[in-house]
Amino acid sequence: MDIIINKELQSLLPPLTSAEYRTLEESLLVDGCRDPLIVWNNILVDGHNRLEICAKHGINYSVEEIQAGSIEDIKIWIIDNQKGRRNLTDGWKFELAQVRKEILLKQGREKQKETLKKGADFPDLSTIDKTEHNTRKEIADELGWSTGKVAMADKVWKEAEPEVKDKIKSGELTFNQVYQDIKRDEKKEEIKAERELAATVGKDINTDFIFKLGDFEEVLSDIPDGSIDCIITDPPYPKEFIECWSKLSRFAARVLKPNGFCIAYSGQYNLPEVINRMSKNLDYYWTFCVYHEGQTQIVNAVNLICRWKPVLIFQNGRSKISNTIQDYFISEQREKSGHDWQQSVSGISYLIDMFTHVDDLIVEPFAGSGTTVIAARKMGRRIIAAEIDEETYNIAKFNIYDKTKE
Repeated sequence: MDIIINKELQSLLPPLTSAEYRTLEESLLVDGCRDPLIVWNNILVDGHNRLEICAKHGINYSVEEIQAGSIEDIKIWIIDNQKGRRNLTDGWKFELAQVRKEILLKQGREKQKETLKKGADFPDLSTIDKTEHNTRKEIADELGWSTGKVAMADKVWKEAEPEVKDKIKSGELTFNQVYQDIKRDEKKEEIKAERELAATVGKDINTDFIFKLGDFEEVLSDIPDGSIDCIITDPPYPKEFIECWSKLSRFAARVLKPNGFCIAYSGQYNLPEVINRMSKNLDYYWTFCVYHEGQTQIVNAVNLICRWKPVLIFQNGRSKISNTIQDYFISEQREKSGHDWQQSVSGISYLIDMFTHVDDLIVEPFAGSGTTVIAARKMGRRIIAAEIDEETYNIAKFNIYDKTKE
């Protein structure tokens, strides 16, 4: 039998180290080739090193034919057969898992399309090209890793150079080492970008979006006096954060243009003190009511079910607005996917529409998971935001990118 070597299949087989190759060669010279070579349609599937050594030393070998429907099935066989190798590096394990995932995904798509061609009753067209055989969790289970390690490996595999991947596969580098290098590079680029953006903040602010990590009084201290059209924000409500309202009042009085509005969601429990602190530096204009459809919450301190929230309207110098608006609006969905105190985009959008114009500059000192930023950017407003909690800040950056690209 003329055995065919398929380079694509051979590439799925992690190479032996020099020591492993010598050990195999010595074993074949002493004991002969006891295990058969595995072939499919005369294509060698398993036993490449044994075939090479046997040919070199004239050692006899046997051949076993396996059955498979396609070359893709053979690839799956090879990958699954590698799982028992004790010396398989994490790099090879992950790459083979990725190849396996793509093969199964492709087979799933083809199967669905074939079902559709045969006229199956009411096929679910929405699932065509969307089959997912290996989710992140499934890959984690397959490799015996945590989902966090799979996520880290996935990022490395997407961003690392080919030569770096080769070093991970050879064991010279680990996923964690390369991941930390990538994160350091990202941080450097982020700092550079923030500095470049900060440099654009002057008397004529012309940037669309700035988002900073840290206490807003510190990281937004470079905003020029009287340069902001509107502040729309949702400070924390518990008593231990009450000083935030005094800071917000001082900040708003400095950065708002004459007659500019500071609009802030508030809880009811500390409302009198909140209004008192805000009134130290700003003029009280009105209180709006936002009604939350769907989910409610119990305020244990007063044993009340809360279905609405005050939205305080303060102004930097009292002046009547030109348009007539309603002081009651509905928040169609209470969104808590990114932050415990997250407001809905629909509610924020109403306030942006009523109190600002396209290209106005808004500030959000308590950005949370980025709802105000998302709404502002979708509505053509410029915005500067800050968030003090690093974990929330990172969630917000992801949310802002994910939602505004839709």
